[in-house]
Amino acid sequence: MNEVDLERILAGGKSLVRTGWMQRGVPPAVGETVAQHSWEAGVIAYYLSKKILEKGVELSPEKAVTIAVFHDIGETLLGDLPKWASDKLPQKEEIELEAIKELGLGEELFEEYKGKSLEGQVAKFSEMLSTYLQAKRYLKQGYDVGEILNSYLKVLEEVKKKFPFNLIEDVINFLINDLIK
Repeated sequence: MNEVDLERILAGGKSLVRTGWMQRGVPPAVGETVAQHSWEAGVIAYYLSKKILEKGVELSPEKAVTIAVFHDIGETLLGDLPKWASDKLPQKEEIELEAIKELGLGEELFEEYKGKSLEGQVAKFSEMLSTYLQAKRYLKQGYDVGEILNSYLKVLEEVKKKFPFNLIEDVINFLINDLIK
């Protein structure tokens, strides 16, 4: 990766508004960017990792944070696809990996995000929780994001019952139900 690629990543993440929000009427000036989303996912990943560590499960909070922060790095080249579209594109992950390889940055982290390591699982859960929390914020502001909110809640409710999240289900319930009123 060279300095031009680095600037493409940095500027792209900061300026690329997540598509799903705009499709539901959130104006670009108010829309959450890929960088904002990745940062929040990273903070959540650290918080959840520390809570899981307190339960005696070995994992690296720093690795979970790094995976969460880098999880959407391919979107800085490809753009942000709404979840319904990316779910219908089986080659999306291959295309994202190709973009990441072209950048020369984060390939191993992308593989971790897709993989089964605890840190990758925490990063993925944190990304989904970040989207859910942002949907709650937008719903409070009157935007029509109920479909996103409900679809992510359904997934979060299922995943929180599985290891290692079942160990901190009380913490997750607080984040889902009470963090944002």
